[in-house]
Amino acid sequence: MRKFLGSIALVAVLASVPALAEAQRRAATTGGAKHEFGVDLGVGYSKYNGADGGIVIATPLNVRVGLVTTGKMMWEPRFSLLFDTQGGATTYAFNPGVNVLVSNSPGGHRRGMYLTGGAGLLLADNGANNGTAFSVNAGVGWRKPYGSAAWRYELGFQYTSESTDLGLPSNITIGARIGISLWH
Repeated sequence: MRKFLGSIALVAVLASVPALAEAQRRAATTGGAKHEFGVDLGVGYSKYNGADGGIVIATPLNVRVGLVTTGKMMWEPRFSLLFDTQGGATTYAFNPGVNVLVSNSPGGHRRGMYLTGGAGLLLADNGANNGTAFSVNAGVGWRKPYGSAAWRYELGFQYTSESTDLGLPSNITIGARIGISLWH
């Protein structure tokens, strides 16, 4: 399983290299910005395989860095971290991933609707075991300008594979994210 996940991560990195090179050119339609930096808060309905579902409010550190291009497509690495030291045990969940955003119009990465999809890993330690799971996601989002920044709203779903090392079954989450974006 780890070889499979490592292969998927390597393919994702190699697939993003051309976009990284393209993103280094300044885009005139984004005010000369090369990168979009943002933080998010999420809420959703999460359902584990074989268990009842429930509402989840995600408030860990959730950061994204968009690699702005002049075209309709933009690559966005995303990272979230949940770290807990309560009860004498340290637990964490680190979620690196990469998404592609496709805007309605070329260079329209500061406002308007976009479609997104991506993949990521769940690297976790629950205090007794550690393990890895793979996730895929898709959604639709909107950017609403706010001065030199923009509010970002996103609706979507995520599927996370089971992790036998952690004893976690597969999971489907349907939810929303809200965040703010800044450009550099």
